[in-house]
Amino acid sequence: MCSTCPAALDAGLDLCTLEDVERDHIRALLRHTEARLYGAKGAARVLGMKPTTLQSRMKKLGVERVE
Repeated sequence: MCSTCPAALDAGLDLCTLEDVERDHIRALLRHTEARLYGAKGAARVLGMKPTTLQSRMKKLGVERVE
């Protein structure tokens, strides 16, 4: 189960928090871009955000850049 919400767990629902989804999406993009954040083929470009914003989100979500 993905959910960290007690009400969802009690109802037997397999739900993820928005942060869980965002964390998984960033990790998938980093694998796809070979851990590249900057440039035309970087994860930040795919997400439509500045690389520094992506770095801040990664730090908040505990996502590490593994090459």
